[in-house]
Amino acid sequence: MAKYGMLIDLTRCVGCHGCTVACQTKWDLLPAVQFTRVHRYEVGTFPKVKGGVITTQCMHCDDPPCARVCPTGATYKRADGIVVVDEQKCIGCRYCQQACPYDARSFNPEDQIVQKCYFCYDFIEKGEQPACVATCMAAARIFGDLEDKGSEISKAIASKKAVQIKGTSIYYVPPRNLDPSFLPANFQEPGAVRVWQDIVHPGGKTVMGLAAGAVIAGLVINNIKGGGKND
Repeated sequence: MAKYGMLIDLTRCVGCHGCTVACQTKWDLLPAVQFTRVHRYEVGTFPKVKGGVITTQCMHCDDPPCARVCPTGATYKRADGIVVVDEQKCIGCRYCQQACPYDARSFNPEDQIVQKCYFCYDFIEKGEQPACVATCMAAARIFGDLEDKGSEISKAIASKKAVQIKGTSIYYVPPRNLDPSFLPANFQEPGAVRVWQDIVHPGGKTVMGLAAGAVIAGLVINNIKGGGKND
């Protein structure tokens, strides 16, 4: 089974925002909803100052906390490693946003749902590349199967000595002048996730179950009453 990931070569990225625009166009996103974000940084002190860009997105974590806190199962991890959101199941509670250690999710105020990078899984299933990869004029993005040692991404990770953000499916090739602290941190589960998983979520399921039972009971009672009147 393939496990998909992405390498972002910051020595090639020019910060053109092409990846952001391509993603917004492909998914017909609101201007405020960005799956791929471009951040600028500066290092050094005047007059010896250097700058650059870092792009971030959903990291498609190995054990995504967003999926564990979702009360409806709308967020889940596919067998190929891609973390997705079933927008038909999303109720807009935004728990996943709070659980995400990378602030990679956006709330769509019009549809009242949370959205994120999906690695353009529908493109992948047709043998195509994600929109951000296909549009990158600097060839700063490489996408592929991390399990296939002969894939382009696996070869690039080895030859470019890419840095993996541990616990995720994203690799970076940082420029020489970049302090590693500017890169996204290695995965670390937010403490609130454990509280939700062990205490709030089970209680919430009980409450939801009782509420559902009450609704069903009400429907049955109304049906019985209605039947009595018809007789």
